[in-house]
Amino acid sequence: MWDENYWIFERIKLKQLRVEYPHWSVGQYAKVLNHDRKWVQKWCKRLDAVSTVTLETLKSRSRAPHHVPKCLSEKAKDLVVELRHELSEQFHRRAGAKLILYGLEQYRHSHEVAFKLPNAASTIGKILRERGCVRAAWKSSYEPVILPAPLEEWEMDFGEVYLLDEAERFEFFLTVDRGTSRVMFVASHSGYNAAYAIETVVNLLVTCGVPRRLRFDRDPRLWGAWTRDSYPSPMIRLLRVLGVEPIVCPPRRPDKKPFVERCIGTLKYEWLAKQMPINRADAVERLQAFPHYYNATRPHQGRACQNRPPDLAFPHLPALPPLPDKVDPDRWLLNEHGRTYRRSVNASGTIQIDRHTYTVGSRYAGKAVLVHLDAHQQLFHLIVEGHLIRSTPILGLVGHPLPFEDYVDYIRHEAVLMRLHRQAHWEKDAR
Repeated sequence: MWDENYWIFERIKLKQLRVEYPHWSVGQYAKVLNHDRKWVQKWCKRLDAVSTVTLETLKSRSRAPHHVPKCLSEKAKDLVVELRHELSEQFHRRAGAKLILYGLEQYRHSHEVAFKLPNAASTIGKILRERGCVRAAWKSSYEPVILPAPLEEWEMDFGEVYLLDEAERFEFFLTVDRGTSRVMFVASHSGYNAAYAIETVVNLLVTCGVPRRLRFDRDPRLWGAWTRDSYPSPMIRLLRVLGVEPIVCPPRRPDKKPFVERCIGTLKYEWLAKQMPINRADAVERLQAFPHYYNATRPHQGRACQNRPPDLAFPHLPALPPLPDKVDPDRWLLNEHGRTYRRSVNASGTIQIDRHTYTVGSRYAGKAVLVHLDAHQQLFHLIVEGHLIRSTPILGLVGHPLPFEDYVDYIRHEAVLMRLHRQAHWEKDAR
């Protein structure tokens, strides 16, 4: 390691070279001295800044900061720890740095503060680690979610808790807006199935309006069809008829709908866990009060709300279109145009698509059939071994517009029949 005497000698050589060869460039000085260009630039600037070069000019300068940063007092650190306990008790969860920062802002408005308070969540995190309240978290990489416009895309899912006095589960349905993290709708039932799920989604759309997209997972009550493949379920058809784009998440990927998953966790482990409901009536009462708590009281730490409650972050929301008076019950076909489904011909020479049976021919028994959907002609083209063997009309279509109330009854009846079919065949075979 070179000492200070060596560096002073090198700076003297640079000063002499500049006197002998003033027309040289910085690169030429650096080449002769065998030093970096930035080192030469720095010391040329320092030599030009003084009229007379002395030994003090050639000495290295300390890298210590000129101004010692102000340290937070112990009172400020005690206040941070105290707010952590108070806010954890108030919001029924462990308060983190952002929530404590929100609490400090409220404290400034209501108290006279004679000492400096932290202004950054990172500073609060250091205090919590220093006082032993939290441990350093593992760093993980993630891809941030692209937030849509307010009320453009919703996430929906089911959740459940167990009651204290009753040996049964309490199931609820929750919908969260992806762009504002706002609870749009909450409902409960003793046991949801496909028909009740359709009724609940219709109540959601009647209450809040019609969004552009709805995101949910592969719950059989929402996504499941007669044959459990990609053929659209009654719920998917309902949304397509209303002009809502359904977004079905891949299997075992709850991170694709993180807002409703996080909200369900808040409802179960913050709101209901503090005062666990005793019976169903108590659970329904507490569930109805949850949207006000989540939207108006609880600060949301996501990018959309910036550590504020959703009502405060988004005081003005756009109006959504209402449900139509009449609908085309066969409109969902247009979104399925060109889709191909694979079936196996049974011993009687038939295949099943949705709840309907189509005849292929007994001579094709045991063979695979590709079923191509033609939405414009409303036909199924049956293809065996690359050859078109038959085109048959799609069964189960209505063929004319319906009032929306009549269509809801029709699609709910489809869901009831699907449930009965599942109980009679799949669940029976599973036993």
